[in-house]
Amino acid sequence: MSKEKLLDRFDFLAANVEEIVLLINNQGEVLKVSAGSEDWLLADSLVGLSFPLLFSSEMMVQVTTQINTASQCDEAVNFQYSMKEKDAPDWVELGLKEPHIWHTRCQKIDDKELIFVIADRSEEVKLERKIVNQAQRDPLTGAYNRRALMTVLSQSIAQAQRYDWLCSFLLIDIDNFTAFNESFGWDAGDLILQQLVSNLHGFKRTADFLARYGDDQFVMFLPETNSEQSGLAAERIRAMVEELEIPFSQGDLKFTVSIGASTLSDVEETHESMLRRAEENLQIAKESGHNRVEVDEAG
Repeated sequence: MSKEKLLDRFDFLAANVEEIVLLINNQGEVLKVSAGSEDWLLADSLVGLSFPLLFSSEMMVQVTTQINTASQCDEAVNFQYSMKEKDAPDWVELGLKEPHIWHTRCQKIDDKELIFVIADRSEEVKLERKIVNQAQRDPLTGAYNRRALMTVLSQSIAQAQRYDWLCSFLLIDIDNFTAFNESFGWDAGDLILQQLVSNLHGFKRTADFLARYGDDQFVMFLPETNSEQSGLAAERIRAMVEELEIPFSQGDLKFTVSIGASTLSDVEETHESMLRRAEENLQIAKESGHNRVEVDEAG
């Protein structure tokens, strides 16, 4: 194919797509660029540059691999790149102003030249992540939901057993929540749930995992935590909640929690059995007068 026909074909393609389109040789030198709908890109400044050298060292290996692989076959070679300003200073000079997620396709035209197409999938990926996040979160409190909890617990317990680690659960139950809703209304109950989660997030460590387990119950998973430490953590939470006063139209709201704790005991333990022990301990705490903590018996 003559050079003129090749450039005509490139211009036709570039004029009919929204993606960034580059014509490069098999050494990665940029011959021609169309910015498509990406008006931030200073396209003319790309011409003559070595395309792979515009990326960080790790990404440059991937880009070079993509170009070399495409040069040796007749099919498009796809890669996805996460573009952040701090990792792509050359692209910042070319107009990049915010993080992007690029889905790229590279395909050989002839023995010397290739087409490299960049599609920005940032909004699509954000939407996908939002949908996944919503599926894992309780819409009222923002805590993880029961489905997410069970997945994390199953994986975490198996890992703890494999490496002989410790871990514990706290099952946190709001005392007399049904009666509270009946006395003050569901808005007050929702406010209590939201405030409790907010305070628990401020209390927990980075590695801890908090999820809503039931209407008025929450589970906090504590990795690398023995029975004594879990009891101390539970008591701090109980005391923290007891001191809370939440402003409300009918007057400040006060409430308490009861907490049942359980700790990984042996290699036969499962997250179901640990939760069951936490529930049994919680029941003891509630039957003993509420606003209490109950942990596994020393054994």
